[in-house]
Amino acid sequence: MNREVHILAHLKKRVGTQFGKQISNSTDCDKLAAVLAQKLSVNISSQTLRRFFGLIKSHSKSSHFTLDNLSKFCGFQDFKAFSRSYSNTELELFFSNKTINDHDYWEKSEQLCRQITDSPELLVSTHLRLMAFPQARKYFMEHHPLRDMIGTVYSQYFSAYLKFNTGSEAKIFAYGFLFQSAFLLQNAELMELYYNKVKDTDLHAEVHVIPAGLKFGVQLLYADFIGNEFLFRKYFAEMKRMRLHYIAASEKSVCSFEYTVLESLIFTKRTTEMKYLIENNTFQKNSDEDFIPSQRMHTHNEVWKILCAAAYEKMGDKENTAKYLDNVDPDRLEIGWAKYYSIIYYFIQLKTDNCNQQLTIISKLKTLIDETYFSYFQTLLDDHLKKFNREEKETERSGDYRRVLVS
Repeated sequence: MNREVHILAHLKKRVGTQFGKQISNSTDCDKLAAVLAQKLSVNISSQTLRRFFGLIKSHSKSSHFTLDNLSKFCGFQDFKAFSRSYSNTELELFFSNKTINDHDYWEKSEQLCRQITDSPELLVSTHLRLMAFPQARKYFMEHHPLRDMIGTVYSQYFSAYLKFNTGSEAKIFAYGFLFQSAFLLQNAELMELYYNKVKDTDLHAEVHVIPAGLKFGVQLLYADFIGNEFLFRKYFAEMKRMRLHYIAASEKSVCSFEYTVLESLIFTKRTTEMKYLIENNTFQKNSDEDFIPSQRMHTHNEVWKILCAAAYEKMGDKENTAKYLDNVDPDRLEIGWAKYYSIIYYFIQLKTDNCNQQLTIISKLKTLIDETYFSYFQTLLDDHLKKFNREEKETERSGDYRRVLVS
């Protein structure tokens, strides 16, 4: 049963409670229609009510007008307010605390992130407990997707999330993260599976700007990975057209459409396309509609600088690489994001450092890769170490040769 079905079933019960008995026949619908007309001064036919309560078969969904007025009958401003109340009830039960605003839920969710990050046992037990609270799982996964842990059993959280969230936005969000997990674990078979899942999910107008960018990021990265130039060009052209539809949404979001696509492209050598995304990025002008704490905004700002530095390093643009890299503060990356993006940050440092801090950076990378299990980054580090050791030997041989000439 998906989220919408859960909420509609809950609304039916609440209407019955408010009416004085559960609606079970046509007579009840006639009486309810009269009560609605009297109390709300609205005309909702008994036929419409019979369809809503499933007393007659119908393949069409109830209108916003019907849902809003039934929600008002139950004491809510509209159906959106009723849906939020239903979700918050589950959050209260899951966190075992009566909270009054989104900030409280965010803080408790953040605390849970810290706990499961430090405890493999709690990671498993929390996953099992979240299974009983679909809306709590939805809130937790959508507000705190832990990139640092997508190389672990945490990836199962996304599969469980999809059990009760089956819309296009939810599919792109979950399958997109599962694709990233497969890519970082170098599992080509799973990459193909999740790429197809993302590709086959329609991108309609109601999909949020971040999943929309993620859809194109996944498709572009996979096309590049398999070396299909025609497919890459096709997806990039589609992405350029679609970004125009998301400019207004990007202006209201802490994370733009272009930013989200760039997150995937930095793993390629597509420098022209990366430059296009940076130069055409849509920066935020208005606050997000939903509650977003300052720490998340700080994290996105640091990530943008890291992404730009990674792109310019691949372009061979030393000036812009230094411009962005020198302004990164890894300590501002929040829990669940810090390790993943720090790895990318240190790799850029490794490529731009003149051997002054090579050993220190390599040590940090080894620790982070061991903690995250990202074999993709391990392969990059192994390749760098081979090159580093080769250059060291060549330097030693050159030194020996110079000493012979001097002697």
